[in-house]
Amino acid sequence: MTEALRPLRPLQVSRDLHEPQSPQAGSGPISTPVSIPDSLKKRAICSQCRIRKVRCDGRPNICQNCDRLGFECSFQQSPGKSPGKYVVKLPERRRRMQACIQCHSKKTRCLGELPSCSSCVRRNRTCVYPRTKKHGTIARGNDLAGVSEADGQVAEQRSGGTSPTQGIMMIGPAQGLTLDHDVTLALMEDYFKHLYPLPSFSFLHKPTSLQRCRDQTMNGTLKLAICAITALQLHRTALCHDLWAQQAEQLILQQMGRASIFNLQALLLIIRYRIESGEFPTAFMLAALAARTALALRLNYERPELPDVAQEARRRLFWALYLLDDFFCVGLREFELYPEETIAIFLPCDEDNFEAGRHVRTGVLRPGPESRGNATVIGLRGVSLRLTSVRRAVMRFNRRVGLGDELSSTIGESIWRFEEELRFLGAALRPNEQYSAVNLTSSEWQAQFIMLHMSWHQCHCDMYRLGLDGYSEAAPSPVLLALHPRDRAGMQLKCLEHARSIIGIVSDFLNHGDGELLLERDAAVCAFESARLLMFGSRAASNLDVAIGKAKLSLKLITRFFPYSASTQPLRKDLERLIASYSVRLALQTQKAFSEPEPPSARPSTKVSQYATSRQRLSVQSLLLQSDFVDDSNEIAGPTQTTETPTLPSSMQTSFPVGVGDEVLAGAATPRDHSWGTTGPGNSQVSPAGQSLDAGQEGAGLIFNPWMGFTGPEDMYGVSSRPPGPDDEF
Repeated sequence: MTEALRPLRPLQVSRDLHEPQSPQAGSGPISTPVSIPDSLKKRAICSQCRIRKVRCDGRPNICQNCDRLGFECSFQQSPGKSPGKYVVKLPERRRRMQACIQCHSKKTRCLGELPSCSSCVRRNRTCVYPRTKKHGTIARGNDLAGVSEADGQVAEQRSGGTSPTQGIMMIGPAQGLTLDHDVTLALMEDYFKHLYPLPSFSFLHKPTSLQRCRDQTMNGTLKLAICAITALQLHRTALCHDLWAQQAEQLILQQMGRASIFNLQALLLIIRYRIESGEFPTAFMLAALAARTALALRLNYERPELPDVAQEARRRLFWALYLLDDFFCVGLREFELYPEETIAIFLPCDEDNFEAGRHVRTGVLRPGPESRGNATVIGLRGVSLRLTSVRRAVMRFNRRVGLGDELSSTIGESIWRFEEELRFLGAALRPNEQYSAVNLTSSEWQAQFIMLHMSWHQCHCDMYRLGLDGYSEAAPSPVLLALHPRDRAGMQLKCLEHARSIIGIVSDFLNHGDGELLLERDAAVCAFESARLLMFGSRAASNLDVAIGKAKLSLKLITRFFPYSASTQPLRKDLERLIASYSVRLALQTQKAFSEPEPPSARPSTKVSQYATSRQRLSVQSLLLQSDFVDDSNEIAGPTQTTETPTLPSSMQTSFPVGVGDEVLAGAATPRDHSWGTTGPGNSQVSPAGQSLDAGQEGAGLIFNPWMGFTGPEDMYGVSSRPPGPDDEF
């Protein structure tokens, strides 16, 4: 028997919630007065809190929020005003915290500390806060960047007397966000003085560009990009170059469908800005856009109908874009944006001819065998581009050797062919362009002069280090055993000789060169590699002491000329670690098992190239290793699927060492943790094919080569993940 439930009736509440109902007011079982809880009573909300959408406590006369913030509360009754006719004055918009300009542009968290936030201090950046005076407008970077004084006056007239820059107050070193004409002209002159001598920045015609800047007829996007990259490279912290770069990038993206030679020049400078400021993923994506724009403008073909200045400017712009591949692809064809077989333009001419507008026929990138005997003069820039092409070919050759795709019988012939190409390039230089300390001091283009000769010697080092037994980038043990001992010893001697030549150039430049010059990253790469080779090759304690001293010269070059370059910091940090490791070895006098110092401990990575084979392994020269691309393909299946990475076959398992600058370097495999190797007698490894692997090479570790990257089990042992095919280079 169930008890009957009494149906509930709605609560009858009178219009006055504070007055209890009379028992005779209605019929029903409820005959006692009802007490309404305070939580159910309707609370009055002032107009200010209603507009601001915040909780109001309903305090009479003035609520707590308006009292605390100093607002005029609608609960206040001024004398002479009748109820119901109160005019609401909108409150001033206030913000609790303002992010600095750097954190705002990079979309990172800013804690708002003064005078500099912790994020900018940690990254060694200039911290600038946009602040407004009372009753002023909110300062936004996109609205301020590129706003000249005349533009501000026009905007003031259109907005009824309120200028976009009215009320702006900067906190920090920067005191201005606008592009003043005098500042623009000064930065333009600094560009041609400091950046133009470098191969990657020599595509602007100096007389025409300076004249347009003086006349204020220069393309606005290009002007912003030039000022931004110049201020960054010269470390002009008082200028808001990050806002200029951001504004130029947005203008380029807005006009992405309309190809323009000026926008492409600006885009190239913005890519270099992103590289030097450490924004490698953005630079990588923008580089693809630049390649598409260059092809749309057909820059890889000659335009004989154009004036000589315009034609040469097109050539130089394309060659500057061609050099970008060394930052990302480094010989991997899948990342190349400008394949050499698609290039049908001549090499750049000398600076004097370019400025004067004279037409000079220079030659093509890869001359045929019939033109090898004619040592035509093509200038420093032309030789540098040809040398870049040869270095890429050498790197692809080294990859084939490491994978076991190059026959041992053809290695000597390939090296001889590269030697002939390099000898031909040396013969193409004028007498005053041949290297000597006197020519270095008297050279008008010192930066380009030393970078060319360092790169020429480094190309030899890249070839000959295949014969360095125990070196991490040496040829696999079966290949080394197939080489004649005399040839192998000759390769070792030549490799160390060219490394010493690079250190000699570094020493001459530090002692007699212009200390205010800017250098490109490849100079740091060559200095790093030569120091590493010399320390490895100095087996005796006395020689090691000398080698460490020469390595410190390379470190001095990198520290002095690349103090703020984000793309070069990994080289500096790893060279410091190598010098410290070899110094400890020298102090302990332990030369028994000579090999390179051990790399940092390995840890797993979630980078995009985690499952890349050794054929796709990126080098440290490629800035993709320092990018933060993450493969989120596992999210396609939805949240119900497991997010754990499936176990790969042992032949594909790859672990990733912590590389330079505490970055996890993608695509690098550690040879110590592979599952198929077995330990044999004498601390040697035995591969699946039964080939003995010497302990010196196994102990070489994973020290990287900036043009070849880390070596993994496949690279070191010649075991390929797939059979060789006709398109191995791709």
